Amino acid sequence: MQDQVMALKQRGIKAEYLGSTQKDFTVHSKAEHGQFDILFMTPEKACTVPSSFWSNLLKAGISLFAVDEAHCISEWGHDFRVEYKHLDKLREVLLDVPFVGLTATATEKVRYDIISSLKLNNPYVTIGSFDRTNLFYGVKLLNRGQSFIDELVREISKEVTNGGSTIIYCTTIKDVEQIFKSFAEAGIEAGMYHGQMNGKAREESHRLFVRDELQVMVATIAFGMGIDKPNIRQVIHYGCPKSLESYYQESGRCGRDGIASVCWLYYTRSDFAKGDFYCGDVKSEKQRKAIMESLLAAERYCVLTTCRRKFLLEYFGEKFPADRCGNCDNCKISRKERDMSREAFLLMACIHSCRGIWGLNMPIDVLRGSRAKKILDVQFDKLPLHGLGKNYPANWWKALGHQLISQGYLKEIVSDRYRTISVSSKGEQFLASSRPDYQPPLVLTLTAEMLGEEDNGNTQEAFKTLSTSESEGFSEAEGQLYQMLLEERLKLARSVGTAPYAICGDQTIKKIALTRPSTKARLANIDGVNQHLVTEYGDDFLQVIQKLSQVLNLSLDGEARVATASLQTNEVRKVSLVTNKSNKLTPAKFEAWKKWHEDGCSIHEIANFPGRSAPIKEQSVAEYLLEAAQEGLPFDWARFSEMIGLTQGIISEIQGAISKVGSTDKLKPIKNELPEEISYQHIKTYLTMRNCGISLEAIQSGSNQTGKDDEPAHNASNLSDPTLETCHVERYCEDGISAKSSLEKWDLEIDEVPILPVNGSEVQKLPLVCEGEFTNKRQKVSETKEVNSTKLKATESSVVEWLKNLDEGATLSDVLEHFNGSSKDSVVELLNCLQSDFSIYSKGGTYKIL
Repeated sequence: MQDQVMALKQRGIKAEYLGSTQKDFTVHSKAEHGQFDILFMTPEKACTVPSSFWSNLLKAGISLFAVDEAHCISEWGHDFRVEYKHLDKLREVLLDVPFVGLTATATEKVRYDIISSLKLNNPYVTIGSFDRTNLFYGVKLLNRGQSFIDELVREISKEVTNGGSTIIYCTTIKDVEQIFKSFAEAGIEAGMYHGQMNGKAREESHRLFVRDELQVMVATIAFGMGIDKPNIRQVIHYGCPKSLESYYQESGRCGRDGIASVCWLYYTRSDFAKGDFYCGDVKSEKQRKAIMESLLAAERYCVLTTCRRKFLLEYFGEKFPADRCGNCDNCKISRKERDMSREAFLLMACIHSCRGIWGLNMPIDVLRGSRAKKILDVQFDKLPLHGLGKNYPANWWKALGHQLISQGYLKEIVSDRYRTISVSSKGEQFLASSRPDYQPPLVLTLTAEMLGEEDNGNTQEAFKTLSTSESEGFSEAEGQLYQMLLEERLKLARSVGTAPYAICGDQTIKKIALTRPSTKARLANIDGVNQHLVTEYGDDFLQVIQKLSQVLNLSLDGEARVATASLQTNEVRKVSLVTNKSNKLTPAKFEAWKKWHEDGCSIHEIANFPGRSAPIKEQSVAEYLLEAAQEGLPFDWARFSEMIGLTQGIISEIQGAISKVGSTDKLKPIKNELPEEISYQHIKTYLTMRNCGISLEAIQSGSNQTGKDDEPAHNASNLSDPTLETCHVERYCEDGISAKSSLEKWDLEIDEVPILPVNGSEVQKLPLVCEGEFTNKRQKVSETKEVNSTKLKATESSVVEWLKNLDEGATLSDVLEHFNGSSKDSVVELLNCLQSDFSIYSKGGTYKIL
């Protein structure tokens, strides 16, 4: 909770948490009266606060009650917690508040339990992909010992210098302490975290790791639930986890910024004999079975010889289309194979002879000729197969057995705490087609146990596939700049008392190092740079970039080059006949113009282009296009004007408003003189056209277009105005006061509005408090003037954008009145869909943005 609150605060969002570690006693009162946008609580806290807390908070307004890590509700889940089971009681208190359950690791059984336990009535269930394509998965058998740990420490120390973080998960406190001691002896600072440490020591260790003061954390699974540190490059498991769900959760803390990262799991056979320990005092047969089945799945993952990613995804119910992912050890490392039809025949025949009521150990002991009491008691020593497999050790046969399970020849069933193995129908077919002197060919992979190559501390081969060097894709100077920027980000984070990643992620620093922006506008145009970063830290970053680039002899405002190895993409970009000759037009803006001009995409299509990591605002796209026009690129003004609804009549009204105001220094006074349906975008487009010397009336009659680069037509006779005498860029501010003072006085959402260059002048962006069509500031319904004579049709995007401007929401009649071009039935259906998608919610007959 603390990590997430810290990150949200750095993005300008009012967030807090309530729990046992909260030291600010005013938070409870503030939360109760709705002073936070997002409030985090532990389930224990949520169930024990007085009912008056919820009553008061309901009065202030609750839009959503979200249960994170919802798999903890289910007895079939890997982290069942009784406290989560009590959350359903809040349904009786929060009657009209929508509930949502969220988890990264829910199988079908767990999903059903979540719905049932939270009393969700006919819920909308959405399942995202479990595929983390940037993660490499690898597994190795090991011999526990100091030699292995020493090699592990040496290899991890090489990665520490690159700035990425590592978590080493251990199954016991003894292992944590042993590995932590080895790091200390090697002179590497590491953190330690386990349940027997006092709370203060755990909190300090966690704080230092999250804030990049320590690059290595050695911990039990007590560490990390909910951790959202994006630059963790390696998650290493020293010992097999108790379930595949646990493993997916813990390995999933790796590479959250999308950069290539690595997950290695090291196990021993003894890890799979801990079923009784994990069941402990569990009395429920249902939960004991769930624990044993989860451990069994983890074991199968460890001994797998086929694609690990495919196995993981299909365990969670997601189909993986290929047999190989190309990014796990089994897909990348070639392994020996041979025909093992005879050995497979012996093992399956022996299991069949043992009547399929034992675990794997009994038939293996029979094959190896054991005369143990359990074998003599059931007279298995008299079986003709007794002793025929004594040439191989027990672990060899176990490895073969697990391969036959994964290939579908054998099936293993859990009953309470016990496992039984039997021959499947596929195995029966194999036996039926076999004779003692002949078996159909069965080629299988030779595992480390079969080859006698148990890892004796040599992890070097494993670490060769890490490929996590942060300097990949850089020139030498750019790599140095990247490392320096990481250091500067760390210093900045320390000065403001937060984590470096909360300011911006490694991926963003990588893009900054490649582009080296010289202005706030260009910094803001980089993916991952949010408004809060530009406002709070923009000047610091720009000074550092300029200083370091000068030292390293790097030019500013370079085009970003995609580092394919690090960003996990091999996309080849289409070559355009028109090149970006302008030094001021960034690649993102040039791409937007190409999609609009060459591919014929609409503003909406560009903003929501499938290749984007996240949609951008349509307002931003429109500004990009106007800037391209200013830079002299071919531009269809008639099409653009039609797209935003700019007519000659609107232009006449804008000209009249400018005449009344007498200045274009501020846009808000102009907007106040205009009807509601004339937006800020209309005003900006008119002023841009005027600066370019473009007449809408003329281009609509086909006599005025922008054609060749640097040759815009200069027919602005009907756009001229006595109050507009300058030809330079106007600093348009949409408030009646300066942008700077507006930011100082009010805590309002801000948006970056690009100010367009004319004749090569500098591109700038002003942080503005906006009230227009493309802004986030909302209006009351009563203040909205419906003077539109055209019939508007309701779409998902138009309804959402319209509701964003309404503080008090809108009733169904309001929606129907505004979107008078759509039928009531279609509008009601659309509103229901938006509620299902959690885009809006309805309370007391009023629809609001969620």
